[in-house]
Amino acid sequence: MPKIDLRYDLSHVFSVFLAVTASPPRDKEGRPLGATHVAKAALWERCAKLLRGSQISLFSQDAEGHFNWVFNSPAGLSPSTVLGRTDEEVLPLAAAEQLGAAKEAAIQEGEMQQVELCLPYGDDPRWYDVMLVPEEDEDGSQTAIIGAAIDITERKIQEEHLRIVMRELAHRSKNLLAVIQGIARQTAENASSTEQFVSRFNGRIFSLSRAHDVLTEADWRGARIFDLVRSQISLYAEPRLSQVDIIGINGFLRPNAAQYLGLALHELTTNAIKYGALGTDEGRVEVSFERVPEDAGRYRFTWCERNGPPVKEPKSRSFGVVMLCNVVPTTVGGEAELVFDGDGLCYELTLAKSQLIP
Repeated sequence: MPKIDLRYDLSHVFSVFLAVTASPPRDKEGRPLGATHVAKAALWERCAKLLRGSQISLFSQDAEGHFNWVFNSPAGLSPSTVLGRTDEEVLPLAAAEQLGAAKEAAIQEGEMQQVELCLPYGDDPRWYDVMLVPEEDEDGSQTAIIGAAIDITERKIQEEHLRIVMRELAHRSKNLLAVIQGIARQTAENASSTEQFVSRFNGRIFSLSRAHDVLTEADWRGARIFDLVRSQISLYAEPRLSQVDIIGINGFLRPNAAQYLGLALHELTTNAIKYGALGTDEGRVEVSFERVPEDAGRYRFTWCERNGPPVKEPKSRSFGVVMLCNVVPTTVGGEAELVFDGDGLCYELTLAKSQLIP
């Protein structure tokens, strides 16, 4: 009994290799009469088992364009609604015209054609990658069509998601570069030496990076204010976190507002370590976030230091003051007030409700 290896090509979708044992029929004397169709039938049954439940549909059409065979039909199209009908009778007009043009090209050129079709299915469309191969008649003319349609809807959804992500990434990158450029310019204007510029610039970039870490943990949907406060203080004064009281509403800031509030917290923290309440063991800092009682559309962020060294208002407006009183409030659509009280520095920032995610 001979054993042969067969390669069965399914409409250029994939190839199946099988070892098949064929037994031809024999006469009374035991002489073989010819090959049987047993091997081919067995092979198709194996292929059919593989295709059932997959995302691949197979079909064929006669010379007049009528479907005469459908296997594993696409979602929403049963064999009874397809067999004996043409593309125009089964598919939307636009899809039928697109498919008809590809079939005509396949017959004229004698080569496989590939086209992507979008078909309605419930509330969401389905996408298919359709491959068409011309089939020759006995006289060699190419009129009929055999084809395969692979459901690629999930791939299309992923591609669209990737495009959205790439657009968002480009937008964020431009915003980030603008922020860094502004930090570099303002830091340079207030630095007395290159060493001072490098030190201050690096600190602000680290602060921005820490804000991005908090945003990344929330998939860049936003950042919790309490998380921002803790991350910025722990960057320079982690042992002093026990001296910080955080009260009020743990609001969820939008990404842009989170970046700038992170920069404000950097200026407040480094100043408190050098000159304020976080520079002594007795100092306390109270950080709060609440709705503005007299204005439901606004929120108030407050940083107040107590029991620290006496503070005095600086004679000149440093970068930190500009950041706290001008840059940050402008960015978040609010106002800011910086008070150098004898008992400690107090900073109050109001921001629009639109800067928070409900």
